Amino acid sequence: MRYVTIVIAQIADERCSTGEYATDSAVEGEAIHYINLLDDGTGVALYQLRGDLDRNEKALEADPAVLSVERSVASDGLVYLHFRADTLMTELLSIFRRYEVVVDWPMEYTDQGGLRITMLGGDKKIREAIAEIPDGIRITLEGTGEYRPDMRQLASLLTDRQRELLELAVEEGYYDLPRRATLSDLAEQVDISAGTVGEHLRKIESTVLMRLV
Repeated sequence: MRYVTIVIAQIADERCSTGEYATDSAVEGEAIHYINLLDDGTGVALYQLRGDLDRNEKALEADPAVLSVERSVASDGLVYLHFRADTLMTELLSIFRRYEVVVDWPMEYTDQGGLRITMLGGDKKIREAIAEIPDGIRITLEGTGEYRPDMRQLASLLTDRQRELLELAVEEGYYDLPRRATLSDLAEQVDISAGTVGEHLRKIESTVLMRLV
């Protein structure tokens, strides 16, 4: 079974209205733990938000596209929503269903406001599903390969910043043999010292290796 991880960039049209429920600037989206479309054209979703949730809840309740809002008392930032589904989410979920592609939940928001989605399935089916994503929705391929169930568990051990730095190190060839990038090369791209980059990578390596061994 293959996996492909893509990032849908933030776009300024009606397709993104459901994809960014954090309508108040004091609140940001972290993840979508689950989302499903109902037969009546509405949808239900479980969102993970951070920020001033009291302000955001009032904004959501006033939004005509939101039919109901309920915050979890057991987990901070977890919000259940019943909403009128927008174009983007309707099209994406329809594509996944049509091509028998499974979403590896949660979908995650990036620091730049994009939405990271990992799809599981046969290689041909995944390619066909990606090809069906409508024009005008800009996507970036972030990773692909053979899926292992422990991948998400290992990634969850790292912070967003650590994951981004590790991805940069891999992409630039820091872990290649022979090495194609140095700590100084990485430091220039993230605007911190080479020593700090090295310290971060050692912590990342220690965290991952301790879990594997």
